[in-house]
Amino acid sequence: MDPNLITSKNMIINITQNALKFLQKAKKNNLYIKRLVVTQCCIPLSTPPTVRKGSPRKPENYYQFSTDGITVFYDRDLIHKSQLTIDTEGFGFSERLMISDWIIKY
Repeated sequence: MDPNLITSKNMIINITQNALKFLQKAKKNNLYIKRLVVTQCCIPLSTPPTVRKGSPRKPENYYQFSTDGITVFYDRDLIHKSQLTIDTEGFGFSERLMISDWIIKY
């Protein structure tokens, strides 16, 4: 089994090599995936969840997974996905973590 995959509650979280390098450079071994609600005027927009390095303020509101020395917290308010891939986007100072395979259907 790939050491970058974790399985729990029928969910697989894949962390790419780029994301692992990003976390190593930031000297972080935790990340969290949380729901992002954007409201423009009075219309809520559907957006992919955000991925942040570090630990959430209220870890009790998250499912916790572990892989390759990285602890992943997944917001309990998010819909259940069978598989997620955490990757990076951007370069240099604008580089950030993201979920590369989150699909929003309208």
